[in-house]
Amino acid sequence: MAVQAQIVAPLVGSGIVGTGFAGPVVSGNHNGQSAAGVGPNLGLSTMMQQVTLNQNSTTAVSATIYLPKHSIINDVLSDTLTAWNSATSANLTVGTAAAGVQYAGGAVGNGEAVSTKTAGRARPAFLATQLSTMLDTGSNEAVVITITPVGATSAGQTVVTIIYTQTCNWQNP
Repeated sequence: MAVQAQIVAPLVGSGIVGTGFAGPVVSGNHNGQSAAGVGPNLGLSTMMQQVTLNQNSTTAVSATIYLPKHSIINDVLSDTLTAWNSATSANLTVGTAAAGVQYAGGAVGNGEAVSTKTAGRARPAFLATQLSTMLDTGSNEAVVITITPVGATSAGQTVVTIIYTQTCNWQNP
C-alpha cells in the first residue's frame, strides 16, 4: 500500500492535478451569515492526513503532520498492518510533541491506550480533556504521532489517519 508522505499543492504546469485552497472549504446556503461568517446553513469540509510508522528495534517512532491553526480533530484511526512484536507493549500516542497525549493515548488501564501489538483498525477511547483539546488545536500546527515499543521489535507497521476540519479561525494566532 502506497501512502503519500507529503501533500503537494498543485502548481501550474507541474502535471499535478487537484485544487488547493488557502482557507477552509465552506458549502451551503449563505443566507443568515453571522458576524463570524458562518451561518446556520453552512458546513465545513472534513479532511484527512496519514502517516506510516515502521518499527525501529526498541526506539520510539514518531511522525509529524501539520494542521491549519484552530482545526478540529474529529477522529484518529490506527491501522496496524503488521503487528508490532515488542516484548510487552507498543502503544500509540498523539500529541503536540513526541509521546505527547494531548489528543490521544495514555496509560493502559485507563481505556484510552491504543496497542499496535495486534493487526487491525483501532480508535482511541478519548478522555474528556483530550476531546476538549481536539475541539480547537489553537495556534499549534504540529500533530506528532508516536509508537513506543517496550522491548525489541523486528516487525511492526501502522498507518495513522488524522481526520480533521479546518475552521474559519485558521488565520488567528
